[in-house]
This record gives sequence, structure tokens and C-alpha cells, in this order.
Amino acid sequence: MAKQQTQAPTRPPLSVAVDTGGTHTDLVLLEHNRMHTIKVPTTPENISLGIVAGVTQMMVRAKQSFPQLERFLYASTFATNLLVEGASLPIGLITTQGFRDVLEIGRASRKPDVYDIHWRPSTPLVPRHLRLEVSERIGPMGEVITALDEETVHQAFQSLIKEGIDSVAVCFLHAYSNPEHERRVREIAQAHYPQIEITLSSDVVREFREFERTSTACVSALVKKPMAEHLTGLSEALNQEGAQTNRYIMRANGGLSTFKNSIQQPAALTHSGVIGGIIGAASLGRHSGIHNIVTLDMGGTSTDISLITDVVLPLTNRSTAAGHPVLVPTLDMVTIGAGGGSLGWVDGGTAMRVGPRSSGSVPGPACYGQGGTQPTVTDAHLVCHRLSADYFLEGKRKLYPQLAQQAVEELGAQLGLSSIQAALGILSITEANMADAVRLVSVERGIDLRDYTLIAFGGAGGLHGARLAEALHITRVLIPPAPGNLSATGLLCADIRHDFARSRVCTLDIEAVEPVKSLLQALQSQALAALEQDGIQAEDGLLHYALDLRYQGQNYELNVDLAEQDLTDGFAQARARFHAQHERIYGYSLKDRTIQLVNVRVTALGPMAVDPWLKYPFSNMQPGQPAQWREVVLAADDIRSVPVYRFSDLIPGQAIDSPAIIEYSGSTTFMPPGWQAELDEYLCLHMTRPIAAFKP
Repeated sequence: MAKQQTQAPTRPPLSVAVDTGGTHTDLVLLEHNRMHTIKVPTTPENISLGIVAGVTQMMVRAKQSFPQLERFLYASTFATNLLVEGASLPIGLITTQGFRDVLEIGRASRKPDVYDIHWRPSTPLVPRHLRLEVSERIGPMGEVITALDEETVHQAFQSLIKEGIDSVAVCFLHAYSNPEHERRVREIAQAHYPQIEITLSSDVVREFREFERTSTACVSALVKKPMAEHLTGLSEALNQEGAQTNRYIMRANGGLSTFKNSIQQPAALTHSGVIGGIIGAASLGRHSGIHNIVTLDMGGTSTDISLITDVVLPLTNRSTAAGHPVLVPTLDMVTIGAGGGSLGWVDGGTAMRVGPRSSGSVPGPACYGQGGTQPTVTDAHLVCHRLSADYFLEGKRKLYPQLAQQAVEELGAQLGLSSIQAALGILSITEANMADAVRLVSVERGIDLRDYTLIAFGGAGGLHGARLAEALHITRVLIPPAPGNLSATGLLCADIRHDFARSRVCTLDIEAVEPVKSLLQALQSQALAALEQDGIQAEDGLLHYALDLRYQGQNYELNVDLAEQDLTDGFAQARARFHAQHERIYGYSLKDRTIQLVNVRVTALGPMAVDPWLKYPFSNMQPGQPAQWREVVLAADDIRSVPVYRFSDLIPGQAIDSPAIIEYSGSTTFMPPGWQAELDEYLCLHMTRPIAAFKP
């Protein structure tokens, strides 16, 4: 049915948002009173082909054309995939004499589990024979201890060229404090070895911690050139269609930046493809009056989980990309190898496992009919009749139930299980893996999830949201109006954002005021320049200031907001805020212990977000009726006829009893027995379950 839009918001620019995943590419087109969504297969041989094809389809549907497009917003797993496949893109590293093996030594700790005898550290991005040393030394306060020996620099470049290396990271000890030697290396390269792309650690990150800083520089060196080529190719493909729009890409910090500006900070693009969903969920939570959120973004290859408390996005300044540390601000999340394409397999002849291996988009699940023979999560849902073979992606992709049945049967035969038992086993293991991941970011941090709402999205999120909530004793689940495209929609909710930091380790007292002022001035200039490069004037930007603080003797720090008053009272209030925050997080404070300053931070925000959530009136129209009834496997001993609704038939205010299935254009929601649901005025499906229904 057609739904009449009653709000008349200020007309947003005609925008297209694209989120490219391993299996599907999700697209959203926003007009002033309509939003169009579509899913198309990702084209791994040339990602731009799938993107342009999807945008073209939406333009035709909306009766628009490429020249009318005003904004193009993009998020992609491209950079992360480069790191996963990093061995095929060799890079070199030039570092201070004696520090060649920093990448390999790391922090000399057995993480993540000291009891796992099978654990092995990640393979360094740069093999040892491509990590070369030069003679130089700078102290932690920026003093030159040993002058740069330029002859050793020439020798290093000549050796790397013989190895066929054309991208080199340069990371010298304490270059965050004084980048003089690193910049001289770049001058030498530009003058004598112009074929080499140079990445300086001092351009990438100005923070201490040598392992993480070196890793971040190497990540940037590996990603920079292919990422630039990819974005350039995508721009050219859009230009060929007549698009003259501004182009922005999502970055790890939850903010956007132009293609041109982002290429200069490629490490910040390593989490691009998973951030939009968190931004979209937070925006939707604000509209729905939900402050505490667990996000569940389940796509074809992986599941991303994050925790939003008091509608504050969870930001961390240390994360990993494909197992490699990166010192860039990143929205905090956990990613596991559990998606619709995750493969079910037998381990040791007796145990069923699911993931992290995936069928990807090619060949895809067995039911795609593209040559896949191993059962996947999608195949299991089809065997249980929770997916429609004829209405998958609105019928744009036909599924073959007999192929899914055959693949699941073969897995079950190895374990003496029926096809239904094997299918339910695949789904149960997947949900158990997701529950463990949610506990990692919540229960293990002392957070009671009973106060949270689970927002489930992605192509497969709605199929697992309710069962996962049951496992975690969460009583509320929210399904967005276009759950399969929320990660793309979230791009529309984001602003321009740039983060800058400088390390300065000293006691936080009145003597630190002038050094902090000096650093703030330098960082502010960088921040305003970055906004200007993205088309945001200084007077339109918003700057936020913060300090990283710790007790003397601690290894890690807490981020504390910096107020103007702190620079006049010798940081007295800042110290009080740090004590209070430390006690809130760790349960104690040490008010007699000296507090150290570690980093000074400046964040620049440029307003660009639009409101994509269209509001619809409650009416007296007839509630949507089931499109069909289907025999669905709810449990091994519970198979019953279940109503199947089409989301497009539902009206605001409509209540739905369980069990039920709701089919969207890009996903499906499964509501098991014991839940109730109602559609709100933003077309969000609110599923609730009484706390008494949970078994102790």
C-alpha cells in the first residue's frame, strides 16, 4: 500500500548512500519526501560496476538522473579486504636502528587468551627482509640524539627497489615529537626515488607507543595506493554517467570526509564498511526515545556488534584492522565471522561449526544455484522455511530450496542428524557465537543488558534478533523500516569529522598549561584546515577538545573533556573529572596519586547530516493481512503454519502476534513464539517480550 508522508521537512539534497559488503551492495536514495532502497550483488572483480548499476536502477525508479545528484556517500570494506589479503601487496619499512622487529615483537604478550596453546600472533604486514634500519635517533621530547645518516637512507631505498617495492612506510623512534628526520627521508625519496610512495608515521599519527604507531604507518602504506586507485576509478565511473556531485566516504570515527581528503589518511578508512549501521542505529534510537542500544548488523559475511549507552557513540582511540593495531579513533565494535553466507562444517568428525569461512557472493550459499555445495546460514533458514524461495530480495534473486536441502542433508549425515536438526544446529551455533560477542562488549564490562534495546539490521539481522535477545534476556527488539539497508541509511545521518592528537607525557598541573595551549593551537589549525578542504567554513565548524589522562604508573589512559576553565585553574576541574570517571569505570579512584597527561586531542565537526526518517500518520485504514501462510520450523518438535506479512502492506500502529514472518525488500524478520510487535509512526517494528517469559 502507499503510505502518505505528512512531515514537510526542509528539503534535503538529493543524496545516494552506498554501502559495499562482501556479498551485497546496499543503496539508499533520499529525496525530500521519499526514500528508495535497493540491494544488488557486489561485483568483486570491479566494485564500481555493481555500485553504478545499483545507482542507475534507483535513479530510474525515482525518475531522477545522475546530473541531478547532489551528494554521493560511500562506505566499503575495500580497505579491510586489502589488509586481509596483504601478502599480495608487499610494502617496505624504514625505521630507527635497533627497532626493525617492533612489528614482530609487538607488546610481547600472549593475546587474546594466554591459555590457548594454538594461538599465534598475526603475521606482520612487512616481512623481516623488507624492514630496514637507518642510523638516527630522536628523544621523547624531540631532541636530536643522533643525526640522520643519509647514506644509510639511500642504501635502504636501493635495497627496497631491488625487491620491487614501490610503497614504503617510514617510522622513526619518537617521530611523533619531532618529525624532522622522517620529513628529510621523504625529501630524499622525492629527489632520488620518485617511483616510491612514501608514508610517514608523523603524517599518519602523532602519538607515542612505537608498536601501534609503526603498525598504523604500515597499514596506511599498504592501503593508500590501491584505495586511491579504487576511489579514483569510482569517481570516473560516476563522471561517465554525468554525476558532478560531491563524494564523501565514511571513516572509522563515524564521520565523513571527501574522497580527496580521505586518501591522505587511509588508515582511517579501515573500518569504513561497518560504521554506518552504528550511526544509523543511534539516530533511529533518538527518534524512538531509546537511549541504550545493542546494534546487531548481520550481513552476508560477518556480524558487527556495538553498544551505545545514553545515545553516545562508543569511540575508542585504539583498535585493530584485520588483526593489526591502528591508532585512529574508531567506533568501538566487535566483528565475528557469522553471516548469511557463513559455512556449516564438521570439526574432527564429531562437532558442528559455523564460520568464520564464508561462501561470499560467489559462489554464495548453495541455494543461490551458483555452484556452492556447502550449507550456509541462509540455506538453514530456507530449509526451516523462514525464508521465501520466491520473494528473496523481492523476487530479484531466485532461491533453490532443493539445493539448500541437499547441502544441509549432507552435513547432517556426517553427524547422524536429520536435515531439520542440522539446519537448527547451524542457526543455534550462529546465535550462540553472536551472544558471546555481545557479552564481550557488555556483560564483561559490567553492563546490565536488561536496560537495552537490540536493534537488528543487515540482510540477516532480523532473522536472528529475537532469538539472540532471548539468549541475553533482552526484552525489546527494534527492526528499522529498511533493515537490510540501515548501514547505507546511516551514512545520511553522519557529519564531516576529523580527529587530531599529539602526545605530551607530563604531570597534569599548572606547569602543563602553556604546553597544552601550544598544542591546542597547532591542532586547531590542522582541524580547521581539514574542514575547509571538505568544504566546511571555519565559522560553520564545531571544535571539541579533550585530554587523555592516567594515574602515574598506569599503562593506559581515559579520555576526559577539556573545558576553557581548565586552562585557567591549572586543570583542577579536569583532575576532578578524571577521578570521577576512573571510579565510575573501574570502581575506585586514587585521589592522592599524580595524574599524567598523555595526549591532547581536537575533534572538528562539520554539519552535513540529514534526517532520513520519514514520519507517517496513524490512520483508520485496514491493517495489512498476511500475504500467505507457510509451514515454518520453529523448533525440532514444533512445525506450524505461520502468517507471512509483506512490510509494504503494514500500516503505522498495526500490531502483529507471534509467531510471524515479516518480509522486507532487502531482508526478513522472524518473530518466534512469545513476542509481540507493533509498527510505529516511523515504520519501525517494535518487538517486545515480557521478562517473565524468560526461563531462569
